[in-house]
Amino acid sequence: MKHITLLLTILFATQIAFAQEEVSIEQNINQCIKKLVINPGWDVHLIHQEADSGYRVAIITNEDYAPFAFNVQLCNVKDQALTILENTQLPQGTVIEIEGPMTFGEIILSSKATAVANYVATSRKEESAYLFLGNNANLHIQQFRIPDKDSSPNIDVSDCAKLTIDTISGEGDALVEVYEGTDFQYGINTLQGKITLIEYERAFNRRYRQKDKREIKTKKVDGEWVTTNHRIIWDKNLQVDVVFGELYGNTPKDPNSPLLQNSTWSSKLGLNIYFNFSKHFGLSTGIMWNFNSKSLCHQVKYEDNELVVIDGQEDFQRNRLSNHYIGIPITFYYYLGKSQTESVSLDFYCAHLLGERLHTTTDPTKLFKWIGKGEKVDNVFNPWKLEVGLSFNTQHLGFIHGIRVFTNLLPEYKPDYTTEKIRSFGIEIKL
Repeated sequence: MKHITLLLTILFATQIAFAQEEVSIEQNINQCIKKLVINPGWDVHLIHQEADSGYRVAIITNEDYAPFAFNVQLCNVKDQALTILENTQLPQGTVIEIEGPMTFGEIILSSKATAVANYVATSRKEESAYLFLGNNANLHIQQFRIPDKDSSPNIDVSDCAKLTIDTISGEGDALVEVYEGTDFQYGINTLQGKITLIEYERAFNRRYRQKDKREIKTKKVDGEWVTTNHRIIWDKNLQVDVVFGELYGNTPKDPNSPLLQNSTWSSKLGLNIYFNFSKHFGLSTGIMWNFNSKSLCHQVKYEDNELVVIDGQEDFQRNRLSNHYIGIPITFYYYLGKSQTESVSLDFYCAHLLGERLHTTTDPTKLFKWIGKGEKVDNVFNPWKLEVGLSFNTQHLGFIHGIRVFTNLLPEYKPDYTTEKIRSFGIEIKL
């Protein structure tokens, strides 16, 4: 009975093996390939053959699907680019073998594409070598070689994609950019160049922002490979700052002073470089232009190099006094939480006066003409200002990015116009 059972088991296994016998539908490509594009639906096996100058592309399936496989448009070749087309006719995950010299300028895996390679090398070309994985793509390379600096690749791994490299070697560099949800792993690293690893995360006001940046280097010490992995401190971003606010406390106590005012509006336009050097600390600096406009209480005119009150001498008159400064802001940030969407900051703004003007209108129906118009005045305002400010910054209020309170540590006006050392303080909205 035991012998009969064993015989039936062997016969059954033989039938299963026969039913699942592999069939190879091949296509030969006899030309140089610089770019490989893989679309989803296949389990692609890249098999390196050093001596072979061409490529063999084959569908590996069983007899049941062989008739369908013969009718599949598997790939096309154009301008030295081999494209594996999306699988829409055979079972998902059907194996494709690509056999040939696995040295490319570009390898691109579309979203959800899957491939495994025993060996891949980057080739020297006019532009940098490139390896791209789309969303949810999966690539496993057993040996990845970057021969020299001229073949250093840019590696871009999109959302939820997985890139696994067992061994990376050679003399070149690698720039690796990974996004939120990415799984990037490597094992043995004998690369004589460096790996620059940049991590991105989703942000509120833009799709991605840089989260971390590292430089990974290896060298041989006493016959053993030693790896150093350190964070690059200066992570810089160039941004434009727009700020509007109102100043207080910068009006004289003398009710007859020509500088007596109703309000002062301030605006700033800056171009700054931001440096994030840890998860909690950052710094910015650049250049900033500041325009201020004061609505005066009295009717005034400018004569003999000074402002003179002329109340009642005109039927109607309104006056505004404006100035504009150019200077350098320096801001220190402390980020609240790991997401870096909120922060508090301390800033210093040192600026020099560019010009000052008196704007006058006698027509109540017309608005004032601003910068570049009006009568030029001299020596009214202090030629220097030094502001110190404290801000709360956020990315959760739409176009409003923060609020700032500040004060000018220097007197607002020159001593010739008032003996009072008037210092302003204010509040501003950051856009």
